[in-house]
Amino acid sequence: MFEGIHHISIAMDDLEEGRDFYAGLLELVEIDRPPLPNPGYWFQVGAVQLHLTEKSSSNGTGGIPGTGAGKTHFAFMGGDLEDVKRRLETAGISVKDGVNSAIGMRQLFFNDPSDNLVEVFAPLNS
Repeated sequence: MFEGIHHISIAMDDLEEGRDFYAGLLELVEIDRPPLPNPGYWFQVGAVQLHLTEKSSSNGTGGIPGTGAGKTHFAFMGGDLEDVKRRLETAGISVKDGVNSAIGMRQLFFNDPSDNLVEVFAPLNS
């Protein structure tokens, strides 16, 4: 159904400290990141990307409500998003469905039974 795991996003307490750790100490290759409204850094690790984002704070800063920005999550790439959304909603799972024009993707966000945030996305031209 999916093409694979595209990225893992880690919400950091201190974004610069996270960048120093992953790029400096672990020597991950930093890649370009689109101009998104929340701060972060992206790295390529084999076929999967690692995204660092600023952790959502209790006062509401650092994240974008209803998305993965500011929250640790992983993202599946590809698949029939209409089918995925229908199956999830039929099972009683709330789905945030949206278009991210900055990266040209349609994204679904939902929580698994243990409340882990999951993203599924596909290019808008699919």
